[in-house]
Amino acid sequence: MPGMRTIRHVLVANELASYRESIAAVLRFSFPDLEVFEATAADLNREILRVRPELVICSKVTSLVKDRVPNWVELYPECEPISTFCIDGECYPREQVDLSDLLALVDRPVVRTA
Repeated sequence: MPGMRTIRHVLVANELASYRESIAAVLRFSFPDLEVFEATAADLNREILRVRPELVICSKVTSLVKDRVPNWVELYPECEPISTFCIDGECYPREQVDLSDLLALVDRPVVRTA
């Protein structure tokens, strides 16, 4: 169906914990049908295998994220001002990412790759 959002599982694993919790809370409120999971950076890979998310938001992307997740955001790695978005295999840098950028990403139609 055109315009239908196909992201159903999001894993939020960015640092600091307060940022992670805030992003997850806003996603849950904005998209009640979305399953939002939270994990620490140390648990990121384990949770990817368990949850199989269509989108990961994290502070440091891992090789497992790159291999298994079709859409991911490396949000302010090492507290740098540049984030990286990788959507359906196309990666690009973004400056000054804010919550509306993440909400727009969740709301766009995407194709899940197994």
